Amino acid sequence: MRTHTPGTAVAVICALLMLPTVSSATIYRCQQDGHTVFADHPCGADAATVTVTPVVTGGRLDTGTQVEFYQPPPATGNRSATGCPAGYIQSSELRRLRVRRQVRSGLSADQVRYILGDPDHHDGQWWVYRRQGRETGRFLLLDGCLSRWR
Repeated sequence: MRTHTPGTAVAVICALLMLPTVSSATIYRCQQDGHTVFADHPCGADAATVTVTPVVTGGRLDTGTQVEFYQPPPATGNRSATGCPAGYIQSSELRRLRVRRQVRSGLSADQVRYILGDPDHHDGQWWVYRRQGRETGRFLLLDGCLSRWR
């Protein structure tokens, strides 16, 4: 009679685990009590096989498939989505400007309002800010964009 050592059993188990497994992934769709039911076995006389195609999220180097990435259209002129030359400013940069109460030419009216708050009053196209009865700044907004200040 032949005896097997524990090492032989472990080697056989490891070899079996490394073999690719073959599984049946058939999905069936049926109507039961007015509801659509999906199952891994035929669920009724009207069972229909559902074909599932795998989702591909990118190209693979070995197949030569190409993936197209979205590229925004090139900007025309010097104005951006805000309509002002300064364009989009990241939120962290806007917060930094707000803490320092700093503005720069080309900011939109919304950006100026975020940094400085609502003006105390308007003098034509100038936004006027006051503190303790004294004027602290005037900001000229032309076409909704900060042009200059004093």
